[in-house]
Amino acid sequence: MYKLLNNWKVVILSLGGATTFWFFNALNKDYNAVINYPIEFQFDRDSVVIMEELPSKVSIDVSSGGWNLIKNTLWFNVSPIQIELENPTEISYFTGSSLFPLVSSQLDGLEVNYLVTDTLHINIEPKKRRKTIAVIDSLKIPLEKGYFITSPISITPDTLEITGPESFTDTLRVFFDLSLAEYSEIDGSFDKSVSVILPKGSNAICDPAEVKVQFDVEEYKRVSLTLPVEMVNFPGDGSLELSTMQVDVFFHVRNSQMDDVSEEDFSVTADLATLNKQDSSVMAMLMYYPEDILNVTVLPDYIKVKNVPQ
Repeated sequence: MYKLLNNWKVVILSLGGATTFWFFNALNKDYNAVINYPIEFQFDRDSVVIMEELPSKVSIDVSSGGWNLIKNTLWFNVSPIQIELENPTEISYFTGSSLFPLVSSQLDGLEVNYLVTDTLHINIEPKKRRKTIAVIDSLKIPLEKGYFITSPISITPDTLEITGPESFTDTLRVFFDLSLAEYSEIDGSFDKSVSVILPKGSNAICDPAEVKVQFDVEEYKRVSLTLPVEMVNFPGDGSLELSTMQVDVFFHVRNSQMDDVSEEDFSVTADLATLNKQDSSVMAMLMYYPEDILNVTVLPDYIKVKNVPQ
């Protein structure tokens, strides 16, 4: 048994020695190979915006000894090929032929046959800053049903500085619409920090990134009153009459003001000067009403006039 184990050791050592000899002998020969080599673009990054991730490698067909090929395929041992961009915003691509001299001059110990990578695309734009005023469309604020905003909408600060690619900042208007879409069924005073959301893919940033938004909200009730109609410019002899002398006025009023609203706060007139001769009707016009009520509607809004000569 001891002799058999010794024989196996001899065999393994012989194979190992032969393999090592073959390996080192093979590395001394010249080979052709395609390698992916790291590249790095050099330019002033403070004044531009990189719209798409820059290429990080280039495929090259090279000839060299085995040792050099191994050394240049271990990326942690190599320095990237440097590509200088003097005017990065004016260049959209590099062709293989334009890169060839740059690559050849920076690869020591490797003979560059040709570039397998046909084109490197880059997308870099000038960086631009623009100031806008933050606003909120009150009609797009998600309120609980029956609730309304009862105060001015305060935004602090209301001036935004947006920095990004020229193609985006040039589309910005004087006013920038904030969104409260992340909230729902607001039924009380609002006092929160709201993020300034820029369009996805704009590659822009905003300073500040969020603003404080404040406004008051109160519940309203829909009510109605039946009001008399005052005739204006009608003949005094009663030859012309209205088909009805009353209209219904519908409106929303705050719960806290329900008892403060009365008929005396309204005035409805029907002026014969607004007569539509085609259907013999005049407009029921609301001349005044409390300033704090909302969504005022008069029904009917047109009243027929009796005895109009045809």
